Amino acid sequence: MKFPSSILYVLILLLNLILSACKKGHGAICRDGSRSYSTGRGTCSWHGGVDHYIDPNEIDEVNTFILVVVVVIGILIYRAYRRDK
Repeated sequence: MKFPSSILYVLILLLNLILSACKKGHGAICRDGSRSYSTGRGTCSWHGGVDHYIDPNEIDEVNTFILVVVVVIGILIYRAYRRDK
């Protein structure tokens, strides 16, 4: 099955959106469990210090799953709508 080029571009854009929107971001997790968006000197100084730094390229699995489910439901609703016309 060959996709029209416009559909292929939309699929690539959607995949890029999913992967970039679901990254955990930057910052640190403090020893008391709170999150800091800082990475410099003094990060988590009022929270017992840094437990670990967050990898900015790490994907948040829960947000990714939720986004994929929403997209699939949207596609199914769109297909049902188009079928009724």
